[in-house]
Amino acid sequence: MFARLALTAALTLGTALPSLAQTRIAPPALQFLPPDLAPRDLCYQPKTDLPSLRDAPGRDSELTDRARIRFLTRDIRNYRKIDADRYFTFIDALITRRAQLDEEFAGVEETMERIELHLQAGRLQELTERGLVQALAADVASLNNTQSVQLAQYIRTGVGVPPDPQLAQTLIRAAAHEGNARALMEIARLALQGELVEGWDAPLDLTVTMAFGGMLGELTPGVCARAERIAQHYQRGDIVEANPDIAYAWRRFAADMGGAEAAWRIVEYHLSAPPERKDNATLRYYLKRAVDLGLTVPDKQADRIASSGAVSEEELRAILGDNQDHIGPRSERSVVPYLELTVNIDDLKADEDGLYLDYLREIARMAEAPGAVFTDLAAELGVREGRWKAEPQIIEVLEEAARRGDEEGMANLAERLVRYRDDPAQLNRAENLLIRAAERHGYAPAFNRLDALYRCQAPRAPMMPEATLWSTQYGTTRHAHVTMSSTDLIALDPYKDPETIAQIQSQALEGRPNAVAEQAQYIQSGALASETALRVWADRLDRSDQSLEAFVEMEFELATSPSERAQAVELFRRIYLNNGVTTALDLAIALIEDHARDPETAEEIATLLVQASNRGEGGAIRLLSRLGHPSWTPEAVYAEFAQVIEDRGDFLALMYAIPFLEDRTKVDDYVDRAVSLMNCGTKDADELGDAYALWQDAQMSYHWRRVGLSFESGHVLSKLRLSDDQMGYYAKGRAPSEADIAERANQDGEPLAHRRLFLMTADSDRTTYDPSAAIEHLLAGIAADDTSWALRAYRRASAEIRRGVEAAQDIAVIYRAAAEAGDPEARFSLGMLLREGAEDTDTLARSAGWLEAAAQSGHDEAMVELAFALGFGLGIPRDTEAALVWLDRAAAAHNKDAAPLAARIRLTRLSQQEG
Repeated sequence: MFARLALTAALTLGTALPSLAQTRIAPPALQFLPPDLAPRDLCYQPKTDLPSLRDAPGRDSELTDRARIRFLTRDIRNYRKIDADRYFTFIDALITRRAQLDEEFAGVEETMERIELHLQAGRLQELTERGLVQALAADVASLNNTQSVQLAQYIRTGVGVPPDPQLAQTLIRAAAHEGNARALMEIARLALQGELVEGWDAPLDLTVTMAFGGMLGELTPGVCARAERIAQHYQRGDIVEANPDIAYAWRRFAADMGGAEAAWRIVEYHLSAPPERKDNATLRYYLKRAVDLGLTVPDKQADRIASSGAVSEEELRAILGDNQDHIGPRSERSVVPYLELTVNIDDLKADEDGLYLDYLREIARMAEAPGAVFTDLAAELGVREGRWKAEPQIIEVLEEAARRGDEEGMANLAERLVRYRDDPAQLNRAENLLIRAAERHGYAPAFNRLDALYRCQAPRAPMMPEATLWSTQYGTTRHAHVTMSSTDLIALDPYKDPETIAQIQSQALEGRPNAVAEQAQYIQSGALASETALRVWADRLDRSDQSLEAFVEMEFELATSPSERAQAVELFRRIYLNNGVTTALDLAIALIEDHARDPETAEEIATLLVQASNRGEGGAIRLLSRLGHPSWTPEAVYAEFAQVIEDRGDFLALMYAIPFLEDRTKVDDYVDRAVSLMNCGTKDADELGDAYALWQDAQMSYHWRRVGLSFESGHVLSKLRLSDDQMGYYAKGRAPSEADIAERANQDGEPLAHRRLFLMTADSDRTTYDPSAAIEHLLAGIAADDTSWALRAYRRASAEIRRGVEAAQDIAVIYRAAAEAGDPEARFSLGMLLREGAEDTDTLARSAGWLEAAAQSGHDEAMVELAFALGFGLGIPRDTEAALVWLDRAAAAHNKDAAPLAARIRLTRLSQQEG
């Protein structure tokens, strides 16, 4: 419906409108709004025949072909992303398997998937030899429009065939004339890049309008997902100028059409919105609507032990708590509004059955399955059935992972075998597996595990020569996580400690969860963080529950006022909703610190701890026993979770059980299990020493005391309120200063190096202040045709610098030439320069004229200054109505000075009227 309307408009207006001959580099400011339709449940379709990737507890779900297809689709995507070349044969086999189950995928889509596989694997020659693109081109008549556009992209860039831009444009143009959204979008993208499609005469904004119309399509159950795609374009600003208000309107439309996920997005929007945009009535309405639509968790967020499905509005309200206004400096530039969190309500106990477990067992029977599949299967068995209960199966599976060359599987198998460290053969096998993973595969964690094996896990530990060898090699890998407090993190200075910042950035780009959280926190702590940067790192946070958890812990630590603490707790609750049980313990700790004296909060804390304890989390078990809750005495807690500890217990859970055991053999077994899981640090060594002290085994307690004295960083009690990294700064030497880096960039010919050098030398508050050098750098900007920047810098420079520039250049000529050439920044700067030096009304009038010219070009600062001139009659007749119109436009462009000035003008007008 919408696509046909848009196409008809294009064909009707095409001859009357200007063509795309004038390249539009900036995306158009298009106001493509959703249709005004009454709410309905169009997109709501109960999924009775298609189980979720997560299974509700107690439900006897069967792995159907449709579920297999979804798992296969996800694995094809994930393995391609991890290493398409390494897993090429396996991914190719998965594509074949999916084609056998999915008739719609078999054929053209299957071929395109294989082409993408070859591209990501970098096997371009093999792609050409297999003739996959040629096969598509030979059968172009059987392709639909979307497939034709994809083929055109291959042909245009010469993928698998010699490049043929003319044929590519013909395919794209033909699909566009039939209203294909992807073809229209491709025409728009090419236009933004300066490449026009011959024979297409519609202007860019109309092309994008048609593309969005085609994307929206008919009012079918898929319209909500298509509306979300339009919203994403308005958020990213790739095809159209970014407009968060229009993105919100499209998500609201999707929610009104029955999209449960879109309804939750509206709830999330108002949870993160600043006070002036927050609407609690709307929040409550869409919260109820999301629940009524059977709020479910999208597959991309599925973890492997959670339940999904509808949840009561009361339960969500109870978890979310109060909706706090986001105010204060830490809320102004934050990744939080860009997070796309969802809802994931876990049951109190873990379910031992799962569709994903069944799927992995099937895939593991494939001859092409790599060792990574068996490593994943072992991890799933541990989560579902319990790390100790399923240990025989896990070891068997990890043996196969190691046999097939998966380095992570080798290291995990070694960890399992460390439990049997009293058997020399098993210990030797663990050692060999780790050495193989480290030396043959370069698996960095294996270096660290070898250090731990010799330093604390082996019966003869500490074995310092061996431990030191592997510790030194591990240090060279730069794999070790950067550990520092949140306050130290946001205070990092690139000119004092660039290595640490670089290490965090590198690990974050690799996808290391804690590093992603640290980088996001570091980015948002900068006053100049761009919206693009905030959105990029919010997206990376969204991909990992661990990253979200680490990020919110830092938010909680950095909260320095009651309002910021309330916001941090609210965010903690929302991330718990997104992550499920994995965040239950940390949320409980946050609630204890925040307001545990409230009886309702105290009861909620106990529930969260029970939930985490049922997964074998010893921290939750220990905390539950220490709360002082009358029902949870230490003895009662052990009695309740003894079997959980036996089946699933982590290091702290096993240590918690030690005082309650009656059999020394079982004590030794639990210690061996714990040693296989331990971190080689003072805390874990002391826990083990205390365990033996409780059993009055002086020799073993002394053994762990000696182990504790062998750690590189020393005993925790020997710390000097400084981190180990801080203690190492002295040996690193001086880092390059800002001036050093800028000068090096200037010598290397970096185009904009003069800007940084000018900023450093023109600021009298800096030690690098040097007016003569600042003059040279500003003149270098003029010589490099960086005119807009140079004119603004000149206007804001000190009188001494301006005099020096005027002595070398006729600055008025440069200003006027740039302004007359249409440069909005030059027009604005010239207008302000005239105003600042004005001695008569004629000069003020000329100033207003240039400000108006800049404002009409879209310069938001010029809009504000023109409004100031109109509102107070600076050289032009006073016109408060026109001033307020310009200020509304500036506010729409997110100028922060527009609203205060508008309020001032309105107040002045009101005072005059009353007078």
